[in-house]
Amino acid sequence: MPKMARPSQRAGVVALIISVTDGAYRSVSSLQVRDTGACHQLCSPRTKLRACAPLHRVSGAGADAGERLYNGTVRLAIDARKLTDFGIGTYLCALLAELEERGGIDMSVVTRPGQENRIHQLAPSAKVITVSAGGYSFSEHVQMPAALWREGVDLVHIPHYVVPAFSPRPIVSTVHDVIQLFYPPGVRTSLSLFYLRVVMRSALRRSRVVITASRTSRRDLINLFSAEPSRLMVVPNGVDPSLAARPSNDEIEALKEFYGLHPPLVTVVANDKPHKNLDMVLRSYHRAVRHHRIPGQLVFVGGVEPSSRLAARAEHLGLSDRVRFLGRVPQTHLRALYHVAAVLLHISLYEGFGLPVLEAMGAGLPVVTSNIGAMRELGEDVARLVNPLDVDEVAAAVEQVLVDDPLRRRMIEAGRRRAERMTWERTVDKTVEAYRRALGED
Repeated sequence: MPKMARPSQRAGVVALIISVTDGAYRSVSSLQVRDTGACHQLCSPRTKLRACAPLHRVSGAGADAGERLYNGTVRLAIDARKLTDFGIGTYLCALLAELEERGGIDMSVVTRPGQENRIHQLAPSAKVITVSAGGYSFSEHVQMPAALWREGVDLVHIPHYVVPAFSPRPIVSTVHDVIQLFYPPGVRTSLSLFYLRVVMRSALRRSRVVITASRTSRRDLINLFSAEPSRLMVVPNGVDPSLAARPSNDEIEALKEFYGLHPPLVTVVANDKPHKNLDMVLRSYHRAVRHHRIPGQLVFVGGVEPSSRLAARAEHLGLSDRVRFLGRVPQTHLRALYHVAAVLLHISLYEGFGLPVLEAMGAGLPVVTSNIGAMRELGEDVARLVNPLDVDEVAAAVEQVLVDDPLRRRMIEAGRRRAERMTWERTVDKTVEAYRRALGED
């Protein structure tokens, strides 16, 4: 992101504190691309400043003593230690980019030692504060509140479900989903699941406002934890409008050569986690190849490496030459891959939102996705919805979207219209509303 001038401070502006974890730079010299590591997912590249209605400190129930004032501003802290995570990282990257661009915002960033330069890349105007607390550790319940107290913040935004036990100020939390309760990783112990329930229940109880990305997640929080509905605010994720811009033909050809891609491509953007249903993806693609004779390749992008169990599974199914495992790729490559692909296949068993579905729509890529939960919310009347446990139905849907040109055109146009209404700018606008509500302004 190009460097921006530091906005001047004035009464009513917001100060931000953000905590970030480490990550690695990655370069692909043949394509002259560098990934910042902190933001390998999609986030807004725009740099123009927009006016933003300031947050004001209020008296009474929404405020404490006058010591919380700092140069007439309301000070907001954001914990962004998950900036390099695959899903939450995209959310945080976009949140920081949008807030950085808005007038009336003064950011301070809490980060780990050695990551200061990366913070300046993401938020050039930010003040950097360094702490060493790791995620899911006892120290985060001590160091983070101490840093917030020293800075005299008025409001804390925790964009996941681990809220520091000793947070000194009112909290807004974002609970994206309850996936780990429904589909815990194989290494998850009973004790860790108990801890997860405790911290999630604590986050819901202690937060003045809880942001969640879909009606599905909101319903689950109410059903599982008896969360107070009036505290829950649905704020859908967004997509960067610039994703609609198609790369040049030279860039696309270079990308195809670099990764050894042979269209048409059925593309999957996901990590290898139980709820992603990737074994069913392989079985459905195998059925589409054998029964429907579809050409091209199945391409996995994200946390599925060439040495993964899925590669062995693909070989067992006789698909070694038809399946590519690209692993994590730079942001610019992911953008281009959406334009190279013929269809996005996203048949998860559960999602809090399903961001790759919206990104694909923004890039003009038809989507085949699950007919349940948040994916139905996002894909209704736009995507081809299927039973994620029915191999024949998924295979037939992939084949239909590949060969039915009128259907493809309708899906592409409908997807673009939906993506145009769901920008990160709107997401941040609604997030600022949540801040105001937590401060008692609404």
